Amino acid sequence: MRFMRWLAAPIAVALLAAAAPAFAQQGVSDPWFGKIAKPKDMDPPKTFGNAFSIELPKDWQLVSGHTNTVFLAAEKTKRFLPAPAIVLEYSQLQAAVDPSLLPAIGQLELADIQKRELSGSRFAQQIKSAEGRQVIVIQYDRPGLAGASDHVVQYSFPIGTTMYHLICIAPTSDIEKYRPLFAHAAASFMPVGKNP
Repeated sequence: MRFMRWLAAPIAVALLAAAAPAFAQQGVSDPWFGKIAKPKDMDPPKTFGNAFSIELPKDWQLVSGHTNTVFLAAEKTKRFLPAPAIVLEYSQLQAAVDPSLLPAIGQLELADIQKRELSGSRFAQQIKSAEGRQVIVIQYDRPGLAGASDHVVQYSFPIGTTMYHLICIAPTSDIEKYRPLFAHAAASFMPVGKNP
């Protein structure tokens, strides 16, 4: 529960929600949250337990997670070359999240990431909307492997009393190549039983 300790203090959350700016972008044309029109580079949806389904990039290596990590998917690359990755983590919440609190939660998650990623830069946080759903999107750059930098995009989805974090990482120099795949995977993330 590294992100949601504050849920025990609903008054503090309400104050933060009132103070936080609400900025939501509408439409599926968002380059960071929306499905690809013809997703030939994506596998069909995979269902994980009875919780959710997601479409992941075709031919990426899928690895099981441990404790709060559900899975890691990474592109197969030549030996010793950095690979883009998609990681799904989750944490349990004490209560379901009211959608009006997403801006405040996004600010708290951003502050938590900034404390952990001391070498990070160009941090940004937004609430994005598509197909009637809202998601917290946090982006930043950080030092990567072999002197290169990575671009990280974290999508946070509150579903009931679970907060899912879909974390997408790629070398900054290649981010435009992987951005559509990350946006599609995030937009395809769907609780079981919901229509996309």
